[in-house]
Amino acid sequence: MISGLLIDIDGVLITNDRPIPGAVDAIRFLKERRVPFLLVTNTTRKNRQIIWHHLKRQGFVIEENAIYTAPMAAVQFLKSRRVSRIHLLLTGSTIHEFHDFKVTAGNPEYVIIGDLGKDLTFDRLNRAFRMVMKGARMLALQKNRYWETAGGLTIDAGAIVAALEYATGKRAVVVGKPRKEFFLQAVQMLGASPDEVVMIGDDVEVDVGGAQKCGLKGVLVKTGKFRQNILDRSNIQPDLVLESIAQLPQIFEKFH
Repeated sequence: MISGLLIDIDGVLITNDRPIPGAVDAIRFLKERRVPFLLVTNTTRKNRQIIWHHLKRQGFVIEENAIYTAPMAAVQFLKSRRVSRIHLLLTGSTIHEFHDFKVTAGNPEYVIIGDLGKDLTFDRLNRAFRMVMKGARMLALQKNRYWETAGGLTIDAGAIVAALEYATGKRAVVVGKPRKEFFLQAVQMLGASPDEVVMIGDDVEVDVGGAQKCGLKGVLVKTGKFRQNILDRSNIQPDLVLESIAQLPQIFEKFH
């Protein structure tokens, strides 16, 4: 039986800031059937409130607390360790999620790394590198290799994290998908057990593989960053592959 769903946003519900055909109806289907769901995203440029407002403008009927993001997971991680001083290698509204911390370039405890897009410069990267070499730890919001934009596949935060790991010889802690704790926290928020939850995503490694390692079912959609050749090369076998989120009812037909 399916007690709840975790659903990625970019590439599953929206692409290029527009709803994927059938996505709004899919969310309406879940609400009509009173199926608990949580939208889980590795997006690092927007905070939850901005994401929520954007989805509402696109016609999605959801509540703000139905969204769980990698930056939110990072805040939980830092507070659980009583961290007070951080440096943000971030851009966009995500920086507002860290208002409870002292943001500093002077001896931070952690450097928080996300996708910078066009705001990535050598100076910003080198400044973060020097902080880590002086003792700061690295906390990556996610380590995705790429994502889908209007111009095609685009380098994501993973490339920045990998560059700093290579240069410093140190490893970053990753708090977003596919980190086990991220999935289990989301499952707990649903009030379900992992074996009764399905994760729907467009990334076979991060979404499907990460979920399966935690005991969830992993469903892959052929939208967003999906590429058939990547699936063919992967050793990860999705529990179900759908053309898009519009075929969501098939999940309940398969797992009943």
